[in-house]
Amino acid sequence: MLIWNSSKLTTAGKALLAKAQAGKATIKITKAQTGSGSYASGEAVDTRTALKAPQQTFPISDMQISNDSTLVLKIAISNKTEDTELKNGYEIKEFGIFAQDPDKGEILYSIATASTSDYMPAYNNVIPSVINMSYYLEVANAANVTINSAGAIALQADLEALEARVSVIEQNKVELLAARRKVASSSATWERYGDAVGMVCKAAVGNGTVQNDMMSHFPFNEMRPCNLAADRTVNAYLGDADFQWDGSNGDVMLEVPMTYTGRWFETDENGVEWEYRAVSSGKIGRLHLDHLFTDGADRRISEKVYLPIFVGSLNSEGTKLESKAGAFPARSKTRDGFRKLCNAKGDNWYLDDVWAMHFLDTCFIVMFASTNAQAILGSGRTEFPEDGTKGLALQERTGNYITINKDYAARFFVGQGISIGTGLWNQSLAADRRITKIVDSTEVENASCIYFDGEPAAITTTSVIWSSLQPTGATIEMASPNGRVDGKTNGTSAIRFLWIEDWYGNAWQFRDGDNIQKFQHYYCNDRSAYADKVYNGSYFKVGYMAGQKEGYVKTFGYDKEWPEIEICTETGAGTTSYFCDYYWMAEGGEVVLSDGSVSSGAAAGPFRRSCNCGAGHSYWNISGRPQSRK
Repeated sequence: MLIWNSSKLTTAGKALLAKAQAGKATIKITKAQTGSGSYASGEAVDTRTALKAPQQTFPISDMQISNDSTLVLKIAISNKTEDTELKNGYEIKEFGIFAQDPDKGEILYSIATASTSDYMPAYNNVIPSVINMSYYLEVANAANVTINSAGAIALQADLEALEARVSVIEQNKVELLAARRKVASSSATWERYGDAVGMVCKAAVGNGTVQNDMMSHFPFNEMRPCNLAADRTVNAYLGDADFQWDGSNGDVMLEVPMTYTGRWFETDENGVEWEYRAVSSGKIGRLHLDHLFTDGADRRISEKVYLPIFVGSLNSEGTKLESKAGAFPARSKTRDGFRKLCNAKGDNWYLDDVWAMHFLDTCFIVMFASTNAQAILGSGRTEFPEDGTKGLALQERTGNYITINKDYAARFFVGQGISIGTGLWNQSLAADRRITKIVDSTEVENASCIYFDGEPAAITTTSVIWSSLQPTGATIEMASPNGRVDGKTNGTSAIRFLWIEDWYGNAWQFRDGDNIQKFQHYYCNDRSAYADKVYNGSYFKVGYMAGQKEGYVKTFGYDKEWPEIEICTETGAGTTSYFCDYYWMAEGGEVVLSDGSVSSGAAAGPFRRSCNCGAGHSYWNISGRPQSRK
């Protein structure tokens, strides 16, 4: 928030005031000006004839008389006017009012410096950022002051009324749901802020219901699971008679309304630095329209975005990626391969991207005031059995079961997905099968037989059974949109956040819209331009370099132009401190994967990033999801 020290008349301003009091001049206000110049404590400002580092000039939007000798000037500071668009953001640290002196010409009449500065971002071609100012100004006779208002821009309320893409906002109804943390603190717990103060938000275990106050507030109360047709028509919403989880009535997607988000840093009066995350239905404070909802060079706004509820699986022809329950995730494809499967669905279908990843991270922090998702939602499907020695077959046969050590077999369960091959992570003998039953062996001592569906497999004593990606749909019987499935151990129970199943765990997820070159990330907000190994054109360089040491995430970088972007810049945290999730990197890393898979353990989570793979990388534990927008 922009907080000013007391304004002062300059030496030239005092001289003009004296002339006006003597009847030798009238005061004509010509313009206002913002600047980024810094001032030392106690530094004299009244002798200045200009701002130290002027950045923008504005006319006066309105004037009101406070008393006989005091005016209240109304100025709208914006990054877009009728004539100009701000190209480079800056910190607003100084402010000046200029007036016309009949003897000296235009002078700096009054000046104010900021005790707490505020950032004015470059115009993003979406919606202008506007700060309204009321500036109290001493004059000789308030009734006789004139102002030059030619070209004055509209005040905030006028901009909102005229903005074609945004409905009129009644400010007293716009809520700021937010959380904040002390930057220097290692705790994963955040402090509720704004209208979120006092809210109780819990996650469920099993099919019960829990108190979650935020689910009745925007944007969460307008997020709805739905069946989405290829032409992006909503066929049904959850609760409708024809809604289907299995994809038979369209992809199972989460409809997300246009949302404003914020991520910023402030230092309080005690010198403590805080990081803030916030969501709202309107542009208030430091919030902006989240870039999940903008697209293309013209920043076209989508009023609705549709995020995939399930890890993507192939349609019957193997030509498109679908979000549906009851299927094994698609796997063993490159990011470009998954991208093409999503684009094949039709216009405005894309591979799920980094903008969705960052948006959901902010939603989670705001809702649960924490970055330790595993402690709140559960560990996710991240601790499934995978052992190349314990998983060895103890008998040879051709059939639909494999005999292994009994203690190890106890870690498997009916319904889970498995693969069998000539070694760990090899699927040559049986790929993506479901376990149908587990029984004690009558032929081998201290052994169990694990039965599976599908065609018989030729098992030898070098064959290995292991846990591959798990079928989708484990959470569909849950009543709560947030929590984990009950009845299994924590590390084998699927989790959901805002109905999104396996938000982390089960499968690594390729994220589009972010290309890496020697630790430098390049982002793209034009989904039609998504491509591998591109670092120019629609791709722009993020304003900081990614961290070059793997470990648990301690710090995400901050780009004032694109504040929602989270790229790890510093490691050194742990499973319960700072952001609680792991960061992998390599100098040759080119793409981003998120979340973790069936064997990632405690390192998995929504803030986990793997940035060590090349664009041509594919593997059995990596998948993707289809995203769409209106």
